[in-house]
Amino acid sequence: MLAEHEEIYFHTPARLAGAFPYRALVAGARVALPDEPPIRKRFHQHVLVHTIAGQGLIEVRGQRFIAEKGFSIWLDTAQAYEHRCCPDAAEWRYLWMGIDGHGLDDVYAFLNVQQQPLFEPSDSAAAQAAYRSVIEYLDDRSSATDALVSAAIAGLIANLSAPRLAGAATNDDPALGDRVSTVLAAVRKDLARAWTIDELAGLAHLSASQLFRRFKDTIGTTPMDWLRHERINQAKRLLVAPGAKVSAVAAHCGYPDPYHFSRDFRRLTGYTPTKFRRDGGY
Repeated sequence: MLAEHEEIYFHTPARLAGAFPYRALVAGARVALPDEPPIRKRFHQHVLVHTIAGQGLIEVRGQRFIAEKGFSIWLDTAQAYEHRCCPDAAEWRYLWMGIDGHGLDDVYAFLNVQQQPLFEPSDSAAAQAAYRSVIEYLDDRSSATDALVSAAIAGLIANLSAPRLAGAATNDDPALGDRVSTVLAAVRKDLARAWTIDELAGLAHLSASQLFRRFKDTIGTTPMDWLRHERINQAKRLLVAPGAKVSAVAAHCGYPDPYHFSRDFRRLTGYTPTKFRRDGGY
């Protein structure tokens, strides 16, 4: 207990914690008052915050959000942010946890959390219970703590994600889906071309921002990130062919510079192109 209105529990995952998808490194509960300065602590982890009473004011990338009772906020604390009690509220009571895990950055991107960090859970009571469970697990550590924490976080993320994904599904427009399919087909036929976002948007007859949003909804990533993965997947197929040369494969897949090709290939696969070719793939 750090103060009368704050409690924090830290956790060092055990040796086998990597066998589970998610880990909680710290969790706690706090009562923030309107005259207190905002919190801007910078870490390199994701932080989930849940309002249990009052109102919180969160600022991310110049946008402000009000966290009412029952709502959760997802923050990437490696980026600039701040949160505090709303000036007009008597207090802000919240639960929170700092987490990391496999694929968490991808979920964050897929749900467009950077632009929409405020979540209304499908079951607010269950969400609050998940936060309290993680706090209890970290307070009373045992050999099962990492497994229990991972399960609680997985359930919480599903609880937060469900309404947003359902909303995206109800807004589906088959015509827009066809436009994205047109882009996918055209790019796959000519991966060597130096595609720009404006050219891709032109193929779909959408603005660049519309194409970006539609890709996020249907593919789960941005157009240029999808293009990068397509190029590397094609490169894998070409590298295992007899007599393949890294420079030729790079050019065929849209990388006139072998250095940038090698950098992207290693970033996405964990292998250099030369090692991948020598080992015959994996």
